[in-house]
Amino acid sequence: MDKTVFEQKYKNVKFLVSEEFSKFESLFEEIFSFDISDNNKNQLLPILKDFFSIKGKRIRPLLIFLFSGMLGIKENKNIYQLALADELLHNATLIHDDIIDCSMLRRGHHTLNFDYDSKLAVLAGDFLLCKVMEILSDFPDENVRNIHSFAMSNIINGELNQYFSRYKLITIDEYIEKSKNKTACLFEAGIVSLGYLGNKSDIQINALRNFAINFGIAFQIKNDLDNFDNPEKINEDISNGDYTAPVIYYLNEKYPDKKINFSSIKLVTNQLKNSSAIPNTKALIKKYMNLSIENLSFLEDNLYKQSIIDLCNLYIE
Repeated sequence: MDKTVFEQKYKNVKFLVSEEFSKFESLFEEIFSFDISDNNKNQLLPILKDFFSIKGKRIRPLLIFLFSGMLGIKENKNIYQLALADELLHNATLIHDDIIDCSMLRRGHHTLNFDYDSKLAVLAGDFLLCKVMEILSDFPDENVRNIHSFAMSNIINGELNQYFSRYKLITIDEYIEKSKNKTACLFEAGIVSLGYLGNKSDIQINALRNFAINFGIAFQIKNDLDNFDNPEKINEDISNGDYTAPVIYYLNEKYPDKKINFSSIKLVTNQLKNSSAIPNTKALIKKYMNLSIENLSFLEDNLYKQSIIDLCNLYIE
């Protein structure tokens, strides 16, 4: 799908919760507001304000607002706190990922570790994590705090597993497990928290959990596939020994004896694009997105649910 077409369809999905997003963006900006005349101001705030001026997809807040509408718990200040906490946590992991991967670019602009250094970038990521804990400490339901604590632990374990499996040809199942820990667990934390905030039944909460995990896995696979249209990113992944689904499929096809030879990353990526690796990866995305749609069958039909399904189908396309 053309990028412009995707972005327009994505905006159409967001339109249903445009009011919530407007309030969310105002609250988000308040976190990094500072008085330029204050000699004791936090010097990190203007740096982070500039970092966040380039916005991502905001898909975690989007899902939180859509699910809160679907579950009938729209008017609740905790929903905005949840959206803020999850977006901050996500960006903290991105900043730390950029340090680990020695990335120069993020969303088309220089990373913090490139513009400054890894020391400041570590502090910036840690600052965001502190903000997350500050926001979550105010939640009335300890289940919300517990599931986010568990998610943070899983994210770190996912990063550790990725580090220790560098340059190793892992299986697709191992890759899925890594994606579950690194990405899906944060989707799970936010969406399942809504179930707790809305006092939903165990069956409904389980449906929310299954959706979040399957969606998160598919989302990570799609992100890894999209990296093949970004020479800088895919060269970085392969150079760092971080083999994603397309690479795993290709290597299993090209090197069944496991004797891998990356004589030229450009040659490998060109060969990969003409192999079965790409269609196999697309099929894997479709599998997990369809599972996430099936998980919604336990929940009531309404406009918000349809928008969530539209979002899933958008990633399948």
